[in-house]
Amino acid sequence: MTARPNPAGPLRATPAGAAIVLLLALLVAACAATTASPGASSPAGESGAPGASVEGLAPSATPWPGDIVEAVVILGKADAQIQAAGADLGAAAAYEDLNAMWGAADGLATLLTRLETQVPRIKDYPETAAAAAAYEKALPTMLAGATQLRDSIKAGDAAGITAGSEQLAKGLEQYQDARRLIGPLVDQALLMQKLLLK
Repeated sequence: MTARPNPAGPLRATPAGAAIVLLLALLVAACAATTASPGASSPAGESGAPGASVEGLAPSATPWPGDIVEAVVILGKADAQIQAAGADLGAAAAYEDLNAMWGAADGLATLLTRLETQVPRIKDYPETAAAAAAYEKALPTMLAGATQLRDSIKAGDAAGITAGSEQLAKGLEQYQDARRLIGPLVDQALLMQKLLLK
């Protein structure tokens, strides 16, 4: 993990400070979209939400391999962490706290690096291939933006902070497709996980 910087001066004191605050407000809006967290896409009793049961699977459903189930659950649960990182970035920008912005961007970059290793696990399985393609489109853009944002804060590079924020916002917009596709898959994976644990 990169050493935490100690940038001087408030965020708005940088030449692009006001633009950065606006861009990070857009990040918060992007992260606040409908969650793909487990149980979010189906009524209780048909998903991983409280009250769900393995009987929620269709009788004809083919159980997925265990590694597919695990990867889908990891990707789905990470959605809440992505939302939290976006909220942290927005709050840090609102308070003009570059150290907190750096911490949120660094944490997000670390999370996205881990998530990229999960995507190949679901890429070749028919039921999860579309979600994998959506993640393959969004994650590299998000990771590049979060990394540039983090590194530019440490370097005191206002232009780099702006560019990183823009790229992260673009990646988060692309991520909405992955979020939409992973939600129902997480519901199914959680039910199958219960079957595997029986």
